[in-house]
Amino acid sequence: MLFLIVAAVLWLLKRLFAGAAEQTDDSQAPTDQSENMIQCKFCGIHSPESIIVVDHDQNYCCQDHADQDQ
Repeated sequence: MLFLIVAAVLWLLKRLFAGAAEQTDDSQAPTDQSENMIQCKFCGIHSPESIIVVDHDQNYCCQDHADQDQ
């Protein structure tokens, strides 16, 4: 009877630690969050597409450069 109890406890611990290992592996998996890099017409620096300012169909890295180029 003692053998069955020890086996059950070991089985539960194995499941517990296996579940924790799978959760940490998923959180450490790299995610594809890459963006296109766009060149600023004014200064030439490349910035992520999400922060580019578009003014008169031209791409700028910030609003100041869009204003200065007009």
